[in-house]
Amino acid sequence: MARLAWHPAFVQAIQQELEDYLDVLTFESEHQLTTEPLRIDVLIIKKKKNVEIKKNIAQIFRAYNIIEYKSPSDQVTIEDYHKTQCYGRLYAALNKVSINEVSVTVVATRHPRKLLSFLKDQYTVRHTEPGIFWVEGDTCPTQVIVSEELSEEDNLWLNRLRADLSTTQLDRFSGAKEPKVPMDAYFQVIAAANIKAMEELYMRKKNGVILSEKLDAFFTEKYGAPWIAEGEARGKAGTLLKILRKRFNKVPRDVENTIRKMTDPVALDSWAEYALDCQSMADFAQAVR
Repeated sequence: MARLAWHPAFVQAIQQELEDYLDVLTFESEHQLTTEPLRIDVLIIKKKKNVEIKKNIAQIFRAYNIIEYKSPSDQVTIEDYHKTQCYGRLYAALNKVSINEVSVTVVATRHPRKLLSFLKDQYTVRHTEPGIFWVEGDTCPTQVIVSEELSEEDNLWLNRLRADLSTTQLDRFSGAKEPKVPMDAYFQVIAAANIKAMEELYMRKKNGVILSEKLDAFFTEKYGAPWIAEGEARGKAGTLLKILRKRFNKVPRDVENTIRKMTDPVALDSWAEYALDCQSMADFAQAVR
């Protein structure tokens, strides 16, 4: 999970959430604060002045907006909150802008219980709507967003940026309108993080269950799907091993390893046909070497 590129997926998700304001917002996926190699993994969103953002996740936005995102494998800590506030102040100082023109957003995938408890002791925290907590009393306008608690209707793209999606939740993409921004990184990380659910959807399709055209386009045609072939290969490898065990009781470890390493579904189909006809395990083992 730690190897998945969640940050680029998050950038695309928040761009799509704010699709109605793309003409007044500028996104910097990473920002170098100084000429020296001081780099922070936060998103900077610049907003044109005198524009009101009505989207729920961006109502606190000012001219310059610092966004810190934590992936599903990370928990947002009190220290993360303090660092993000420091990033906002440092950005304002180095760019010679008023701190009043800066907002800070911390996005957690999971509910940050300890952080919110700390903030409630220090400031006024308003739970404005599901998944959105406004922090009043800090240096600049601040909010904590819990993406998995956001409304599925209003914030589909951020709500679904998780690693625990069911097939039903994945199929919810089929009812979404066509994104206005490129979403390749988003769908790649969603597919990789939810591979078992994706394989289940794919196998349903292989067994004659019709998936929505949009879901099929998202995950097979438009974005490509090497993970689909891998998932299909794993399924075929499992079926092949069952055939061999039923016919010959035991499959040697080296043969099983060869089968499980094979990622070509066509080759596995050919091996399965031979497994049904061969006279012995030795004959099969010789054929797949």
